[in-house]
Amino acid sequence: MRFYEFKSSPTKPLTPAQARINALKDQAKRAQAAVKAERARQKIQAAQTTLNQLESYPMSKTFRALHKPNNPYSAWIGIGTYGSFNDALAAVLRKKQQGSIAVQIQDSAKIVVYSA
Repeated sequence: MRFYEFKSSPTKPLTPAQARINALKDQAKRAQAAVKAERARQKIQAAQTTLNQLESYPMSKTFRALHKPNNPYSAWIGIGTYGSFNDALAAVLRKKQQGSIAVQIQDSAKIVVYSA
């Protein structure tokens, strides 16, 4: 290396006031990161709780398939009642491919378990 390639820019030590300001800025950045991480953790925990509740919910034996053929403001029209979710899903997806605007599957408690 050549002598002119070296940069010698001596930095002066910070004054106590400047050092305190820099420390407070760093502390604020760490606190913001901690708040962001805590919010993410709480969202994950809430989603896991909801998922556990849904998994513990006993699925009913019958599923009702419904569709809206023409526009989203029309009434739901029943496709049929099925003994398994997979059968109802197959019927609903078939109607969707045939051009239905909206489809859904309800269990026997009239809770929507699938909607598209």
